[in-house]
Amino acid sequence: MTPRRLTAVVVNYNTAANTQISVRSLRAAPEVGHIVVVDNGSRAEDCSEIAAFIAQIPDAELVPLETNLGFAEGSNVGIRIALAAPDCDALIFLNSDAELMPEGAASLLGLFAADGSIGLVGGRVTKPSGAIDSLGIAFYASCLASNRMITSDRFFGPTGGCAIYRRELMEALQAAHGHMFDSDFFCYAEDTDVAARALLLGYRPAYFDGVVAHHEGQVSSGGGFNDFVLYHGIRNSIWMLIKCVPWPVLLLCSPLIALMHIAIALRHGLRGKGRVIIRLYRDALLGLPRALRKRRKIQSCRSVRATTFLRYMTPRFYDGDYLWAALRGLFSRQTDQTRS
Repeated sequence: MTPRRLTAVVVNYNTAANTQISVRSLRAAPEVGHIVVVDNGSRAEDCSEIAAFIAQIPDAELVPLETNLGFAEGSNVGIRIALAAPDCDALIFLNSDAELMPEGAASLLGLFAADGSIGLVGGRVTKPSGAIDSLGIAFYASCLASNRMITSDRFFGPTGGCAIYRRELMEALQAAHGHMFDSDFFCYAEDTDVAARALLLGYRPAYFDGVVAHHEGQVSSGGGFNDFVLYHGIRNSIWMLIKCVPWPVLLLCSPLIALMHIAIALRHGLRGKGRVIIRLYRDALLGLPRALRKRRKIQSCRSVRATTFLRYMTPRFYDGDYLWAALRGLFSRQTDQTRS
Protein backbone atom coordinates (compact mmCIF):
# COMPACT_ATOMS: atom_id res chain seq x y z
CA MET A 1 0.00 0.00 0.00
CA THR A 2 1.32 3.44 -0.91
CA PRO A 3 1.41 5.67 2.20
CA ARG A 4 -0.90 8.67 1.98
CA ARG A 5 -1.28 10.11 5.48
CA LEU A 6 1.86 11.36 7.22
CA THR A 7 2.62 12.10 10.83
CA ALA A 8 5.52 14.50 11.27
CA VAL A 9 8.11 14.24 14.03
CA VAL A 10 10.25 17.27 14.94
CA VAL A 11 12.76 17.23 17.81
CA ASN A 12 13.31 20.63 19.43
CA TYR A 13 16.32 21.45 21.57
CA ASN A 14 16.73 25.13 22.32
CA THR A 15 15.73 26.01 18.76
CA ALA A 16 12.23 27.43 19.28
CA ALA A 17 12.50 30.11 16.59
CA ASN A 18 13.72 27.62 13.98
CA THR A 19 11.23 24.96 15.06
CA GLN A 20 8.36 27.34 14.40
CA ILE A 21 9.47 27.72 10.79
CA SER A 22 9.82 23.94 10.48
CA VAL A 23 6.33 23.30 11.90
CA ARG A 24 4.73 25.95 9.69
CA SER A 25 6.22 24.34 6.60
CA LEU A 26 4.85 20.94 7.67
CA ARG A 27 1.46 22.43 8.46
CA ALA A 28 1.30 23.75 4.88
CA ALA A 29 1.69 20.23 3.43
CA PRO A 30 -1.76 18.65 2.95
CA GLU A 31 -0.25 15.16 3.25
CA VAL A 32 0.76 15.83 6.88
CA GLY A 33 -2.17 15.02 9.13
CA HIS A 34 -0.51 15.40 12.52
CA ILE A 35 2.66 16.97 13.91
CA VAL A 36 4.46 15.74 17.03
CA VAL A 37 7.05 18.13 18.45
CA VAL A 38 9.28 16.52 21.05
CA ASP A 39 11.03 19.05 23.29
CA ASN A 40 14.28 17.46 24.41
CA GLY A 41 14.72 19.14 27.76
CA SER A 42 15.22 22.66 26.40
CA ARG A 43 15.81 25.71 28.56
CA ALA A 44 12.65 26.89 30.33
CA GLU A 45 12.26 29.98 28.15
CA ASP A 46 12.70 27.98 24.93
CA CYS A 47 10.22 25.34 26.06
CA SER A 48 7.68 28.03 27.03
CA GLU A 49 8.05 29.71 23.65
CA ILE A 50 7.52 26.52 21.68
CA ALA A 51 4.62 25.48 23.94
CA ALA A 52 2.81 28.78 23.31
CA PHE A 53 3.36 28.37 19.57
CA ILE A 54 2.19 24.74 19.36
CA ALA A 55 -0.96 25.58 21.32
CA GLN A 56 -2.05 27.71 18.35
CA ILE A 57 -1.38 25.04 15.68
CA PRO A 58 -4.23 22.65 14.82
CA ASP A 59 -3.32 18.95 14.70
CA ALA A 60 -0.03 19.52 16.51
CA GLU A 61 1.07 18.43 19.95
CA LEU A 62 4.08 19.10 22.13
CA VAL A 63 5.74 16.34 24.13
CA PRO A 64 8.03 17.91 26.77
CA LEU A 65 10.88 15.75 28.10
CA GLU A 66 12.59 16.57 31.38
CA THR A 67 16.11 15.93 30.06
CA ASN A 68 17.86 15.83 26.70
CA LEU A 69 17.62 12.22 25.52
CA GLY A 70 19.37 12.97 22.23
CA PHE A 71 17.96 13.02 18.72
CA ALA A 72 17.72 9.23 18.54
CA GLU A 73 15.60 8.61 21.63
CA GLY A 74 13.74 11.89 21.23
CA SER A 75 12.72 10.66 17.79
CA ASN A 76 11.67 7.30 19.25
CA VAL A 77 9.34 9.11 21.65
CA GLY A 78 7.72 10.85 18.69
CA ILE A 79 7.55 7.62 16.68
CA ARG A 80 5.75 5.75 19.46
CA ILE A 81 3.16 8.51 19.73
CA ALA A 82 2.71 8.59 15.95
CA LEU A 83 2.28 4.81 15.64
CA ALA A 84 -0.38 4.81 18.36
CA ALA A 85 -2.72 6.36 15.77
CA PRO A 86 -3.99 3.71 13.31
CA ASP A 87 -4.36 6.24 10.47
CA CYS A 88 -0.62 7.01 10.38
CA ASP A 89 0.71 5.43 7.16
CA ALA A 90 4.23 6.83 7.35
CA LEU A 91 6.37 9.26 9.33
CA ILE A 92 8.12 12.32 8.02
CA PHE A 93 11.12 13.58 9.97
CA LEU A 94 12.26 17.16 9.62
CA ASN A 95 15.09 18.79 11.53
CA SER A 96 14.07 21.71 13.71
CA ASP A 97 16.31 23.97 11.58
CA ALA A 98 14.88 22.75 8.26
CA GLU A 99 12.00 24.00 6.14
CA LEU A 100 9.95 21.64 3.99
CA MET A 101 9.33 22.84 0.45
CA PRO A 102 5.66 23.18 -0.69
CA GLU A 103 5.73 20.00 -2.82
CA GLY A 104 8.37 18.21 -0.77
CA ALA A 105 6.13 15.72 1.01
CA ALA A 106 4.12 14.89 -2.12
CA SER A 107 7.28 14.33 -4.16
CA LEU A 108 8.72 11.95 -1.59
CA LEU A 109 5.46 10.06 -1.11
CA GLY A 110 5.30 9.45 -4.86
CA LEU A 111 8.45 7.31 -4.64
CA PHE A 112 6.66 4.63 -2.65
CA ALA A 113 4.33 3.84 -5.55
CA ALA A 114 7.20 2.39 -7.61
CA ASP A 115 7.78 -0.68 -5.44
CA GLY A 116 6.26 -2.16 -2.30
CA SER A 117 9.75 -2.95 -0.97
CA ILE A 118 10.63 0.75 -0.74
CA GLY A 119 10.62 1.58 2.95
CA LEU A 120 12.44 4.90 3.28
CA VAL A 121 12.83 7.87 0.97
CA GLY A 122 14.67 11.18 0.78
CA GLY A 123 15.47 13.95 -1.64
CA ARG A 124 17.70 16.91 -2.36
CA VAL A 125 18.22 19.17 0.66
CA THR A 126 19.88 22.54 0.17
CA LYS A 127 21.23 25.31 2.31
CA PRO A 128 19.10 28.49 2.41
CA SER A 129 21.62 29.90 -0.11
CA GLY A 130 20.76 27.13 -2.57
CA ALA A 131 24.06 25.24 -2.12
CA ILE A 132 23.77 21.48 -1.66
CA ASP A 133 23.43 20.42 1.96
CA SER A 134 22.78 16.72 1.38
CA LEU A 135 21.53 14.33 -1.29
CA GLY A 136 21.01 11.68 1.35
CA ILE A 137 23.59 9.30 2.81
CA ALA A 138 26.54 7.80 0.96
CA PHE A 139 28.19 4.79 2.62
CA TYR A 140 31.73 4.38 1.35
CA ALA A 141 34.13 1.44 1.00
CA SER A 142 35.87 2.60 4.20
CA CYS A 143 32.57 1.82 5.98
CA LEU A 144 32.16 5.46 6.93
CA ALA A 145 29.10 7.41 5.87
CA SER A 146 28.85 11.02 4.82
CA ASN A 147 26.41 13.44 3.31
CA ARG A 148 26.01 12.42 -0.31
CA MET A 149 27.01 15.45 -2.36
CA ILE A 150 26.96 14.08 -5.92
CA THR A 151 24.34 11.87 -7.58
CA SER A 152 26.99 9.47 -8.91
CA ASP A 153 27.53 8.25 -5.34
CA ARG A 154 25.06 5.49 -4.48
CA PHE A 155 22.04 6.40 -2.37
CA PHE A 156 22.26 4.42 0.87
CA GLY A 157 19.30 6.10 2.55
CA PRO A 158 17.85 9.48 3.55
CA THR A 159 19.30 11.72 6.22
CA GLY A 160 17.19 11.92 9.35
CA GLY A 161 16.96 15.67 8.80
CA CYS A 162 14.39 15.17 6.03
CA ALA A 163 13.09 11.67 5.44
CA ILE A 164 9.93 9.63 5.17
CA TYR A 165 9.81 6.15 6.69
CA ARG A 166 7.00 3.70 5.98
CA ARG A 167 5.06 2.72 9.12
CA GLU A 168 5.62 -0.95 8.32
CA LEU A 169 9.40 -0.37 8.37
CA MET A 170 9.39 1.28 11.81
CA GLU A 171 7.31 -1.57 13.21
CA ALA A 172 9.58 -4.16 11.57
CA LEU A 173 12.73 -2.57 13.02
CA GLN A 174 11.23 -2.58 16.51
CA ALA A 175 10.01 -6.18 16.22
CA ALA A 176 13.21 -7.61 14.68
CA HIS A 177 15.92 -5.57 16.39
CA GLY A 178 14.29 -4.29 19.55
CA HIS A 179 14.70 -0.62 18.63
CA MET A 180 13.91 1.91 15.93
CA PHE A 181 16.56 4.61 16.27
CA ASP A 182 19.38 3.40 18.51
CA SER A 183 19.24 5.45 21.71
CA ASP A 184 22.87 4.56 22.53
CA PHE A 185 23.95 6.76 19.62
CA PHE A 186 22.39 9.87 21.22
CA CYS A 187 22.83 11.76 17.93
CA TYR A 188 24.70 11.47 14.61
CA ALA A 189 24.87 8.32 12.43
CA GLU A 190 21.55 7.05 13.79
CA ASP A 191 19.99 7.62 10.36
CA THR A 192 22.77 5.56 8.71
CA ASP A 193 22.14 2.81 11.24
CA VAL A 194 18.41 2.80 10.40
CA ALA A 195 19.13 2.78 6.65
CA ALA A 196 21.50 -0.19 7.04
CA ARG A 197 19.10 -2.19 9.22
CA ALA A 198 16.22 -1.44 6.86
CA LEU A 199 18.28 -2.77 3.96
CA LEU A 200 19.14 -5.92 5.90
CA LEU A 201 15.41 -6.52 6.41
CA GLY A 202 14.76 -6.15 2.68
CA TYR A 203 13.47 -2.56 2.58
CA ARG A 204 14.96 -0.49 -0.22
CA PRO A 205 15.71 3.25 -0.14
CA ALA A 206 14.58 5.61 -2.91
CA TYR A 207 15.72 9.11 -3.86
CA PHE A 208 13.96 12.09 -5.44
CA ASP A 209 16.37 14.43 -7.21
CA GLY A 210 14.43 17.60 -6.57
CA VAL A 211 14.68 20.08 -3.70
CA VAL A 212 12.45 18.90 -0.85
CA ALA A 213 13.79 21.05 2.01
CA HIS A 214 16.13 23.84 3.04
CA HIS A 215 18.39 23.11 6.00
CA GLU A 216 20.35 25.66 8.03
CA GLY A 217 22.48 23.01 9.75
CA GLN A 218 23.76 22.14 13.25
CA VAL A 219 21.84 24.85 15.08
CA SER A 220 21.21 22.70 18.17
CA SER A 221 24.76 21.24 18.34
CA GLY A 222 26.63 24.53 18.31
CA GLY A 223 27.40 24.81 14.61
CA GLY A 224 30.40 23.63 12.62
CA PHE A 225 32.50 20.50 13.02
CA ASN A 226 33.08 20.85 16.76
CA ASP A 227 34.26 18.32 19.36
CA PHE A 228 30.69 17.16 20.02
CA VAL A 229 30.16 16.32 16.35
CA LEU A 230 33.58 14.64 16.04
CA TYR A 231 33.04 12.47 19.12
CA HIS A 232 29.52 11.27 18.36
CA GLY A 233 29.98 11.02 14.61
CA ILE A 234 33.02 8.71 14.70
CA ARG A 235 32.08 6.71 17.80
CA ASN A 236 28.62 5.98 16.43
CA SER A 237 29.99 5.12 12.98
CA ILE A 238 32.12 2.40 14.59
CA TRP A 239 29.12 0.99 16.46
CA MET A 240 27.04 1.12 13.29
CA LEU A 241 29.52 -0.91 11.22
CA ILE A 242 29.91 -3.45 14.03
CA LYS A 243 26.13 -3.83 14.30
CA CYS A 244 25.13 -3.81 10.68
CA VAL A 245 27.81 -4.55 8.09
CA PRO A 246 27.81 -8.26 7.08
CA TRP A 247 31.05 -10.13 7.83
CA PRO A 248 32.00 -10.70 4.15
CA VAL A 249 31.77 -6.94 3.55
CA LEU A 250 33.73 -6.15 6.72
CA LEU A 251 36.50 -8.55 5.68
CA LEU A 252 36.59 -7.15 2.15
CA CYS A 253 36.76 -3.56 3.38
CA SER A 254 38.95 -4.12 6.46
CA PRO A 255 42.16 -2.59 4.99
CA LEU A 256 40.26 0.57 4.03
CA ILE A 257 38.50 0.70 7.42
CA ALA A 258 41.88 0.55 9.19
CA LEU A 259 43.34 3.20 6.88
CA MET A 260 40.37 5.51 7.46
CA HIS A 261 40.61 5.37 11.24
CA ILE A 262 44.39 5.86 11.21
CA ALA A 263 43.78 8.93 9.03
CA ILE A 264 41.07 10.23 11.40
CA ALA A 265 43.33 9.85 14.44
CA LEU A 266 46.26 11.47 12.64
CA ARG A 267 44.32 14.37 11.19
CA HIS A 268 42.43 15.36 14.31
CA GLY A 269 45.37 14.60 16.59
CA LEU A 270 47.46 17.11 14.64
CA ARG A 271 44.59 19.59 14.99
CA GLY A 272 44.98 19.45 18.76
CA LYS A 273 42.01 17.12 19.26
CA GLY A 274 44.03 14.27 20.79
CA ARG A 275 41.90 14.08 23.95
CA VAL A 276 38.67 13.88 21.96
CA ILE A 277 40.18 11.16 19.72
CA ILE A 278 41.33 9.10 22.71
CA ARG A 279 37.94 9.46 24.40
CA LEU A 280 35.87 8.54 21.35
CA TYR A 281 37.92 5.42 20.51
CA ARG A 282 38.00 4.39 24.18
CA ASP A 283 34.22 4.72 24.44
CA ALA A 284 33.71 2.99 21.09
CA LEU A 285 35.71 0.01 22.38
CA LEU A 286 33.87 -0.01 25.71
CA GLY A 287 30.60 -0.16 23.78
CA LEU A 288 31.65 -3.04 21.53
CA PRO A 289 30.19 -5.88 23.69
CA ARG A 290 26.79 -4.19 23.60
CA ALA A 291 27.10 -3.52 19.85
CA LEU A 292 28.05 -7.16 19.23
CA ARG A 293 24.98 -8.36 21.16
CA LYS A 294 22.84 -6.16 18.93
CA ARG A 295 24.70 -7.48 15.89
CA ARG A 296 23.75 -11.08 16.68
CA LYS A 297 20.08 -10.14 16.69
CA ILE A 298 20.32 -7.95 13.57
CA GLN A 299 22.31 -10.42 11.47
CA SER A 300 20.25 -13.43 12.56
CA CYS A 301 17.14 -12.02 10.90
CA ARG A 302 18.60 -10.33 7.81
CA SER A 303 16.90 -11.28 4.59
CA VAL A 304 19.44 -10.10 2.00
CA ARG A 305 22.86 -11.36 0.94
CA ALA A 306 26.05 -9.48 1.69
CA THR A 307 26.33 -8.78 -2.05
CA THR A 308 23.03 -6.86 -1.93
CA PHE A 309 24.32 -4.73 0.93
CA LEU A 310 27.51 -4.10 -1.03
CA ARG A 311 25.55 -2.84 -4.05
CA TYR A 312 24.26 0.10 -2.01
CA MET A 313 27.76 1.10 -0.91
CA THR A 314 29.76 3.62 -2.92
CA PRO A 315 32.96 1.83 -4.09
CA ARG A 316 35.19 4.87 -3.48
CA PHE A 317 37.27 5.14 -0.30
CA TYR A 318 35.47 8.31 0.82
CA ASP A 319 34.14 11.63 -0.41
CA GLY A 320 36.85 13.08 -2.66
CA ASP A 321 36.26 16.75 -1.89
CA TYR A 322 36.44 16.10 1.85
CA LEU A 323 39.65 14.09 1.52
CA TRP A 324 41.27 16.75 -0.64
CA ALA A 325 40.32 19.50 1.84
CA ALA A 326 41.72 17.42 4.72
CA LEU A 327 45.01 16.84 2.86
CA ARG A 328 45.31 20.53 2.01
CA GLY A 329 44.74 21.47 5.63
CA LEU A 330 47.26 18.90 6.85
CA PHE A 331 49.87 20.05 4.32
CA SER A 332 49.41 23.74 5.12
CA ARG A 333 49.66 23.05 8.85
CA GLN A 334 52.89 21.10 8.37
CA THR A 335 54.27 23.91 6.18
CA ASP A 336 53.43 26.54 8.80
CA GLN A 337 55.13 24.48 11.49
CA THR A 338 58.26 24.08 9.33
CA ARG A 339 58.43 27.84 8.70
CA SER A 340 58.03 28.65 12.37
